[in-house]
Amino acid sequence: MKTDFRIFVCLLPAVVLVVYIYRKDRTDKEPPALLAKLLGYGALSCLPAIVVELILSAVIERLNVRNVCLGYFLEAFVVAGLTEETCKFLFLRTTWRSPAFDYQFDAIVYAVMVALGFAAFENVKYVYSYGFATGLVRAVTAVPGHAIFGVFMGYFYGYAKLSDYWGRDEDRKAYLALSVVVPILLHGCYDLLAFAQEGNSRFTLLFYAYLIALYVLSLIHISEPTRLR
Repeated sequence: MKTDFRIFVCLLPAVVLVVYIYRKDRTDKEPPALLAKLLGYGALSCLPAIVVELILSAVIERLNVRNVCLGYFLEAFVVAGLTEETCKFLFLRTTWRSPAFDYQFDAIVYAVMVALGFAAFENVKYVYSYGFATGLVRAVTAVPGHAIFGVFMGYFYGYAKLSDYWGRDEDRKAYLALSVVVPILLHGCYDLLAFAQEGNSRFTLLFYAYLIALYVLSLIHISEPTRLR
């Protein structure tokens, strides 16, 4: 199988999700140039995330954590969840003063674009590092997972922007915190279940049940947009 085709197959879910979220933005379409930039930012955010993850993994290894569950927890919530979602959030923040950011739903569009840029780059890396089969599995699990984390990040980010418009500074700070903390927790739980199922197949059903539950909740959060100004 040619490499180009394998990469295309592994990227296809990300492309489908980009089109899906773009079509859901029915009221006031975002500039394509801005969305393309956010996809690029998402891919770029992978680079600092990789560096920080390598450092944190090395630190955890030096700590010689003997408890398997604690090791899984640290890798899931600190190495992966905290690092990746924080890097994505920092690039999402570049949209705060964008003139195009005039609907609450725009925040979800922006966050999902950053998340899918990250997911696409990461999946290509996995294809080259671990082979097509790994990339294919991640294409239908990790890639949608990143998009879902993006929905939750954007949901709270949109409320932060709305609170800013109404001059509610405390609410703005709280929603900004939630827009990064909630995705970190969701991402951490996702990775923890993924690690657990590798060592115990009984967790496989729980892993996919969790992914489906996140998918349903993310659809609920994609609602009618609220104008900010």
